[in-house]
Amino acid sequence: MQNTDAVVWTKKLVSIESTNPGKEEHEIAGFLEQEILAALPESGKLKKDYTKEGRPILMAVLPGETKEELVFICHMDTVPIAGGWTKNPLGEDGENGRFFGRGSCDMKSGLASALCAFLEAAAQVKETGKAPRRTLKWIGTSDEEGDMTGAERVIELGWVTKDSLVMDTEPTDGEIQTAHKGRYWFEVTMHGKAAHASRPEQGMDAIAGMAYMLASARNRMKELKEDAFLGRSTIVFGEIRGGVHPYQVPAECKVSVDMRVVPPYHIEDVKALLEAAAKDAAKEIPGLKAEIQITGNRPPIAHHEDAEMLARIRAAVEEATGKAPVVSAFPGYTDTAVIAGTTGNCNCLSYGPGTLAMAHKADEYVDEADIRRCQKVYETLLEDWLWK
Repeated sequence: MQNTDAVVWTKKLVSIESTNPGKEEHEIAGFLEQEILAALPESGKLKKDYTKEGRPILMAVLPGETKEELVFICHMDTVPIAGGWTKNPLGEDGENGRFFGRGSCDMKSGLASALCAFLEAAAQVKETGKAPRRTLKWIGTSDEEGDMTGAERVIELGWVTKDSLVMDTEPTDGEIQTAHKGRYWFEVTMHGKAAHASRPEQGMDAIAGMAYMLASARNRMKELKEDAFLGRSTIVFGEIRGGVHPYQVPAECKVSVDMRVVPPYHIEDVKALLEAAAKDAAKEIPGLKAEIQITGNRPPIAHHEDAEMLARIRAAVEEATGKAPVVSAFPGYTDTAVIAGTTGNCNCLSYGPGTLAMAHKADEYVDEADIRRCQKVYETLLEDWLWK
């Protein structure tokens, strides 16, 4: 039987760079492919496919007696290493059981914990020759730290469906995290009219117009209803460009807009909000025209208190740790959110080692105790799922 110590696996996976953008997932996918193939029983399956950009995705399957399936989904990529590190970004042990490295927290320790639980189940099937009661899948995705094309390809292939129980292993601070604000991105271009700065009345100031629009959009966002679980919707203007010369009325201004939106609001609602804000700006500077382009469309994911996956992981956490878990919302957007938003699946959530506060930072780390806790929880979850 292969080593199934998730701490050992975490250190090996961190040593394989899979930055996005950067080296990407090819090397780590090749390593995982070989290791999984060596561990699968005769009934097991391993599939490999690619996104349209050529990024690899993997799926390992232990078929069960029923069509019910539980899916671990883990992304293989990390953000770039970047600067500011005082530890080895490809892995270094620290004091008090901390392990440092890019991806140690987000999310190679989660990947290792889920895969080790899968490998132990595979060894049990191989040893007994007995098929599990229900199906188990482990999926490795690519490009989660980019456009999430790996998760989109997984959905296209039918590797996950509306009826799958799906859990990713993102760092969740010991909590179970279920819901997500929608992530909507826009590029807004304000078209005005150029003129000499000494004759501003002859032009239409696109930068001033954009300022009116952004202020109106912020005020209108405050009027949206809150969600009892996710809280308020938010808006951020991450980048702005405009003008060509300090002595000229600017004819154009562009801004990027990031809107994190709670249910029941969707893309049409917030685009209409921006359009109304543009009309407010045109009242201040007549003749201005706003062009609003959608550049990102990820819908909000509501919390489902009665979801089967939530009940199962809650029970596993309590049994394995002796403590009732906290259930909260995930601050960002994950592969499971893509699955839930695309398929309407209500059984998608996150539970994994580490703290999101360390994700993407220099000297990223994970506590080895956290890794062992999650591996134990996953093993407890699978014992019930596969055999009871």
